[in-house]
Amino acid sequence: MIAYFFPFLISFSLAIIFTLLIKKIALRFSIVDKPGPRKIHKKATPLLGGVAIFLAFFLTLFIFSKSFLAGNLEWQHLLGFFFGGLIIIIGGILDDKYNLAPKWQFIFPLLAILAVIMGGVTIEKITNPLGGLIYLQDYFLLGPLLISLWLLGMMYTTKLLDGVDGLVTGVGAIGSIIIFLFTLTTNYYQPDIALAALILAAAALGFLIFNFHPAKIFLGEGGSLFLGYALGVLSIISGSKIAIALLIMGIPILDVAWTIIRRLLVGKNPFRFADKKHLHHRLLALGLNQRQTVFVFYSLSLIFGVSGLFLQSRGKLLALAFLLFLMIITVSFFHYLDYTNEKKKPKLLLHVCCAPCASYISYNYLVPAYRLTWFFYNPNLTSLEEYNKRLYYVKKMAKKFHIPLVVVPYEHEKWLKKVEGHEMDPEKGERCLICYFDRLEKTAQTAQAEKFDYFSTSLLYSPYKNIEALKEIGKKLEKKYQTIFLDNDYSAENAYHNSQEFAKSLGMYRQKFCGCEFSIRKNKHD
Repeated sequence: MIAYFFPFLISFSLAIIFTLLIKKIALRFSIVDKPGPRKIHKKATPLLGGVAIFLAFFLTLFIFSKSFLAGNLEWQHLLGFFFGGLIIIIGGILDDKYNLAPKWQFIFPLLAILAVIMGGVTIEKITNPLGGLIYLQDYFLLGPLLISLWLLGMMYTTKLLDGVDGLVTGVGAIGSIIIFLFTLTTNYYQPDIALAALILAAAALGFLIFNFHPAKIFLGEGGSLFLGYALGVLSIISGSKIAIALLIMGIPILDVAWTIIRRLLVGKNPFRFADKKHLHHRLLALGLNQRQTVFVFYSLSLIFGVSGLFLQSRGKLLALAFLLFLMIITVSFFHYLDYTNEKKKPKLLLHVCCAPCASYISYNYLVPAYRLTWFFYNPNLTSLEEYNKRLYYVKKMAKKFHIPLVVVPYEHEKWLKKVEGHEMDPEKGERCLICYFDRLEKTAQTAQAEKFDYFSTSLLYSPYKNIEALKEIGKKLEKKYQTIFLDNDYSAENAYHNSQEFAKSLGMYRQKFCGCEFSIRKNKHD
């Protein structure tokens, strides 16, 4: 074991040094992950952490390349492995800095797989669970196809798993250690693969010091993909020991599979649409903290990974079947929990003035606590063109977040009669109070008729509105229509600023005036 001590120590030490350096670089160039509606961290955190793992791993591997290439592997295999990882890291850096579109993100994993295959990495045979071997060279292009599917699956598993501090890094380290132990067993003795696996584990553990909760640096896009890529390649070059990797990554893989199925069932692109229904999100919602959540994943990976050291092919197949059964039970439990919790939520009808004001608050605060319905009633809007423009994005966001929407037809002439004589009133003056009352009363009437427990308006979340007047009107209408007016204030959470950033990130139309022709006139005078 002395032969493995120094490679481990060097990789571990390099990971620490590179992480400290990369953290400074990320901060210097503002490559950080800012808090947002789908994030659980509270402050901007440096990205690019995967660069440190990549550099520590491959620098150490090249230092000990003589030992790594002492078996059946050749320089072309190592170079293919290296250039594939480099492509992933370059793509990750670009994505962390410029937030690439999903179609561009996908190119780098494909190029990485191509580099691996061109480097000569192949799957020559796989074990038949029913006995014997299946030789893939007898089937044209089947080997490269399996490599592609396997590596894509592993990369996107670790990518989508990366939602809690230290989760992917720790699972990656555990997976590497299991492969290290497996390739040192008598039946599968491969000291070259054992060396590479241990170096990867050391690099991940060195980075984990800074990535464990509370994380001081994140893996970033490149890091989350690279760990899945490296584990996937190691499981192939170790003689296609894919079953071991499946046992280690079984729960995350099944979680990703279920995520894809779940999103497809509701008509969403599984790689563009995001939600908070991953298993780690569910565990957090049950009350576990981040450390407890990652330890659940660590334990499952360790238990099933270690079991693979002692099981034969059929035993591993049974263990994988048990993993599938466990995941089905877990999915069923959370589905039942969702159903019962949803029934317990009170009903809220939210008047929506526009998508930017309503979307962020609804997604982060209202949907988790209420059975929310949006109510689009805005006869004050200056033209049918403006009305349709705002309604388009309201419909788009309602569909995206699965929020029912009620739309009242546009009747601007009736609204003009209600504010007649107040055309020259200042902003937040009497005309605005009439407008507030009109829209809130229509919302309260509908809430009463449809038996909603609460009604409210997204106007409350705008700093350009008279908030106290809105609350006073809401309380008067509450008594008249016997439906509670929800006047929650989210200003302490910097809600308006966050809602604008959220709208910008989703490409929403963000208007620069209240909506009526009189507010346009006021803006022009200003």
